[in-house]
Amino acid sequence: MKIGIVGAGAIGLLFGAYLSESDHDITFLVRKTSKVHHLYIEKKTENPKQITCDIVSDITDLKQMDLIIIAVKYHHLTHLEVKLNSLPKHIPLLFLQNGLSHISFLRKLPQETVLIGSVLHGATKINNSTVQHLGIGPTYIGFYKGQWASINSLMEGNNEEFPLIFTGDIEQMLVKKAMLNCLINPLTTIAQVTNGELVENDSYKAILRGMYDEMMFAFDDWRERLIWEEVVSLCENTRGNRSSMLKDFENGRMMELDTIVGAIIEKAAQRNKTLPILQAFYLLLSEINKEGDYRR
Repeated sequence: MKIGIVGAGAIGLLFGAYLSESDHDITFLVRKTSKVHHLYIEKKTENPKQITCDIVSDITDLKQMDLIIIAVKYHHLTHLEVKLNSLPKHIPLLFLQNGLSHISFLRKLPQETVLIGSVLHGATKINNSTVQHLGIGPTYIGFYKGQWASINSLMEGNNEEFPLIFTGDIEQMLVKKAMLNCLINPLTTIAQVTNGELVENDSYKAILRGMYDEMMFAFDDWRERLIWEEVVSLCENTRGNRSSMLKDFENGRMMELDTIVGAIIEKAAQRNKTLPILQAFYLLLSEINKEGDYRR
């Protein structure tokens, strides 16, 4: 299958690497091909391995793809809208953004088939061309609209290092991912620690548990679907990972606050509930966010 990937960030590179290993033909769309000649993945027990792929900088080079994966951050989607609208309407698009805000963006797209993915891997870019795979987690994929006869060809890329799971309720998986991100990302960013330290340090773990308890009070119907042990397990499985929000903070980029934290706070407000700890973190990080890359 010919698969185009828009964005060569950590998640884009991760998908490209594993799908390439599954014998798909991968083409990355990047801003400037002159800056990137080769792309690599570094797994825990291996040296960096070059990803077999093509690298292009013109959206027209993706017009012959069987699938296009959109792996940029939410606040970059609006800059892509015209380019995405120029693509043939029959090519399925798979979106891999964090949070919930991109769902409203998808409603405007003319494509016949749109899929959404919820990614629970730990991954980070260690330089402009290399992704480091730090923690294995499932990727849930489901249809937002339309149908796609070749979905099985994509899911056959499944292996123990890169598990792909089809779900008929992808929007609920996005909510769950946003909840997990709300528990991990703000605290790791403020404390400037890895995911694992949230459960290895008694003080951080107590704060994490307090955030979990207030979230389950606000969303009591989620108690069986998001248990405390799952939160701890995710932190342990991605123990060496620095959350995407922390990495954005460290690199002076705008953090994904509204689409993740703001969206969950709003969902709680719709239930006439509050999330005091999360709200405090949101306000603190909003002030820091004023120095992010949206000013550039």
